[in-house]
Order: sequence, then structure tokens, then C-alpha cells
Amino acid sequence: MALHKIGTMKAFSFVPIAERQHKPRKVGITEVRDWGMGRHALEDLLQSAGEYIDILKMPAGVYRLQDRDYVREKISLCQEYGVQCSTGGFLERVVLAGPDIVYAFLDEARDLGFTVVEVSTGTLVLPQSHKIELVKLVQEYGLKPKPEVAMVYGIMPGQVPGKDYTINPDHMFHEIEQHLEAGAWKVLIESEGITENVAEWRTDVIYQIAARFPMERLQFEAADPMVFTWYVKNFGSEVNLFIDQSQIMELETTRTGVWGKSLTWGRVATFQRKAA
Repeated sequence: MALHKIGTMKAFSFVPIAERQHKPRKVGITEVRDWGMGRHALEDLLQSAGEYIDILKMPAGVYRLQDRDYVREKISLCQEYGVQCSTGGFLERVVLAGPDIVYAFLDEARDLGFTVVEVSTGTLVLPQSHKIELVKLVQEYGLKPKPEVAMVYGIMPGQVPGKDYTINPDHMFHEIEQHLEAGAWKVLIESEGITENVAEWRTDVIYQIAARFPMERLQFEAADPMVFTWYVKNFGSEVNLFIDQSQIMELETTRTGVWGKSLTWGRVATFQRKAA
């Protein structure tokens, strides 16, 4: 299937910007949320910014509330623009229904055209070894497993206000290592407890993760412009990020150096060796 071209000549093309990999990208991946937007809204988004979107995540099982053919139509539209679609974290809800429903879910995801399956346990109590089995099972279905790891336990009923639910970073590092060894496509680092709902950002944890693991295998949730600006400033334009769809162009102006806040203004650059 031929992909839509977003235009060969950009407006004001005489203004230099930092170069970006063309899709399908291996680094500098941007994932955005789709809370059940309509087809026309999605088409508008893809026409205006599809070149800068790598993955469209449908979170919280919103597709369970929409017509099957309609979901397939939206996924097919994304494919025309070279955008992969992710099931989001709904698998952790499906696991509660038992193994047969997990297999049926993966069959359906593959049939509809999803290519990425998030394996998260934000609200699920599941042994790590079982989560690893899910990562392996997703691969067996020919899909890309993207496990999520977090610094805090998921939002659950009965949590005591003010009580610290932070997970030991070493445990988190071990999780990441196990997922990568199991063949995870990317590992998503949840923002909760790191840059979200904390008195101070845990940049120490981010730096330790970046020092221990290949950055191209990691993806960071950055739901706030100041957060994704910090990631670009500290790790460059090729850091893999997960943001809200309303922020896609703001992030891309930061990645390319077209615009930016004080952290990145006039500083973003890339370098590629000339061909011999």
C-alpha cells in the first residue's frame, strides 16, 4: 500500500532545521493517544501531522465501545500514513477474564490491524514471570510487545493518601532488563512517580535507566511540554516519547529546533557523517 505523501516541499523550507529520520523510524519515535476520536478528526490529524506520528495508541479499551468495522477503518487509515496502532494497556483488563480471552484478544487485535500491544500491570497484581510470558505470547502472534514499567504501584482502591507507594528503582531496572531479554520491542517508562505527581522529578532514575539500557529500546511517557522538552534537551531529538495528540506539533518543533523553550531554544542539532 502506497503511503500518503505529506508534501515534498515544506513552507519556508529555506529555514534550516535539525534533520529527522524518515518513517519507519527506529529512533525519535512519537506515540500519541486517541481517546476514541472520530474518523474525520483522525484524518485531519494525519493530514496535518501524520508525518510526525509513529504510533496511535487507543487507551483504556475505547475500541470495545466502537463498531468493529469502524475501528478497522481507522486503523487502515493510519496505515496509509505509516502510523502503527497500539492496543494500549487494555490487556491487563483482559487477563482478568482468563487465558482463552487473552488468546481471543490477540487474535482480534491482529485481525483488526493493530501491530503494537502494550503489556502493562498498572492496576493488576501479576507475577513478573507471568508478565514476561505475555510479552513472549504477543511475539508469537506476530505483534510487537511494549511492556510498561513504573516507579509506583498503579492507582488502586484503598490507597492511603500521603503514603509512599514508590517501587525500589533496582526492582524497576530488573524488570526492564527481563523485558528486553524476552524480546520486548520497546519498554515504556511510566511518568507516574518520575515526572508526574511528584514534588521533584526523579531525574536520577531517568539517568540511571539511560546509562544501563539502549535508548533506542526505551520510550518515555511525557504528558507535559516541560517534560518532553527536558527529555529532548538531555537526550537529543531521537529520544522515543509518548505524549498527548494535542502536543504533536509542539513536540516536533522542539525535536527539529524550529521553536522551543529556554532549555532548547537554538540548541537542538543532529549530525550525520557524509557518505564516502
